[in-house]
Amino acid sequence: MRFLLTCTLLATLVAPAFAEGPKISWDLKDALRQVDRQADDFQTAMARVEMVRADLSGTEISREKGTIFMDKKGNIRLDVDGDEPRTMLVTKSYLYIHYPIQKRVESYKLSKHKTRMEPYMRLGFTNSGRDLEDDYLLTSLGERDIDSNRTLGLELTPEKDKARAVMGKAQLWIDQASWMPAQQVIAASSRGEEITLTYSFVARNLQLNPDLFSTQWPRGTDKEKM
Repeated sequence: MRFLLTCTLLATLVAPAFAEGPKISWDLKDALRQVDRQADDFQTAMARVEMVRADLSGTEISREKGTIFMDKKGNIRLDVDGDEPRTMLVTKSYLYIHYPIQKRVESYKLSKHKTRMEPYMRLGFTNSGRDLEDDYLLTSLGERDIDSNRTLGLELTPEKDKARAVMGKAQLWIDQASWMPAQQVIAASSRGEEITLTYSFVARNLQLNPDLFSTQWPRGTDKEKM
């Protein structure tokens, strides 16, 4: 009886260690080199994404899902699912939000709307490790599993005061198999909220149709400058 109890206790103590899987301690510079390798031959990316907005107390404001497309130029297209679908298109200078059911598109000049958080979706996709080092103070957050992916976390604090006024800081969790983002957590100082984007079914360097990033809208669409 005592032997069985001892075996049971050992199994209880040992099992969690195996369940967690192997841990790798990454040096920050080594991790950034891996990000560089991913960025060097990056052309396009496509993924499913879940976006959760919460206030700074952690209370959820909204939860949405969609499909995101991105190219090497930094263009981003996000098609949001739901009863009221919309498309967000981010170019170098503008953000467009298209509401197909309402036949309306809003355009925001990013230089005039500096608090918009959509451009930060590029983090970890088109940025090299060198870019991250130049623009942010970087801290390693260690490793954790997101869904079935083993990830490495980096905390990014903008170097410039003006940038920190918009985004206080961000967490970038990188899939160690692909070195593509698995999750971004962006604390928006200017809005007093936190945005968490979790990616799945990430595919890179597909032959995406360039029309995905076109700013030509269906005939009859009302255009509003914001």
